[in-house]
Amino acid sequence: MYKTIVVDKQGSIVLVSLNRPDSLNAIDFVMREELKKAMFSISRDDEVRAVIVRGNGRAFCAGGDVTTMGLSAPNAGRKRLRNIHLVYKTLMTMDKPVIAAINGYAAGSGLALACACDFRIAAKNAKFAAPFINVGLIPDCGALYNLPRLIGIAKAKEITMLGQAFAAEKALELGLVNRVVEPEELDAAAMELANDLASRSPVALALNKSIINRSFELDLDSSLDYEAYAQDVCMMSDEHKSAVAAFLEKKQKK
Repeated sequence: MYKTIVVDKQGSIVLVSLNRPDSLNAIDFVMREELKKAMFSISRDDEVRAVIVRGNGRAFCAGGDVTTMGLSAPNAGRKRLRNIHLVYKTLMTMDKPVIAAINGYAAGSGLALACACDFRIAAKNAKFAAPFINVGLIPDCGALYNLPRLIGIAKAKEITMLGQAFAAEKALELGLVNRVVEPEELDAAAMELANDLASRSPVALALNKSIINRSFELDLDSSLDYEAYAQDVCMMSDEHKSAVAAFLEKKQKK
């Protein structure tokens, strides 16, 4: 079905593997379109409770495919970016938690891809970089939106304006990743987290994600109003009603 990615649905969990290992999973035109199609489909699938994004081979994603850069007509860059933005925006706004399992390089738009996920687990051999400045560009694919929110303005400027690579332990120290594991443990750690998330209320997870994603834009009153609305929705959900019933039954047995 796909040429550059592998989509594997395992019950309520979907694994999306970037599959251009010879190019360190660099994103070319074909992968961009396939990711866009796959992410849209996953976002609409009510059976899916968690998503894992990973890379086959020696890298998570080394960024955009340099061999295809410069091939666009003048002024086509804006259209091209708006197209790939749909991939990143879908990841950030879908009502399912998304986990990035990061092995090897996560550079450029590959770093942005990891930042667009809700959780990031890195192998000890992972390397991160935003090297756009080294070729006279600015970070794209939402990196300038997500990085300051994840690690703060000062560190985001340092990473993006100097373009220096850094290791997984540094990413953990910055708060960019949630956890660092041995390379051979990466897939299992991501699946363990996905199963944990899949066992929780999808309504609560979706609303939790939505409110946090908007927390920097909402004023206090608007945030509290959104919270009150969301909590009301959660209280009417089957998951909440079942949890309350189980708690009361357990209490009565004591």
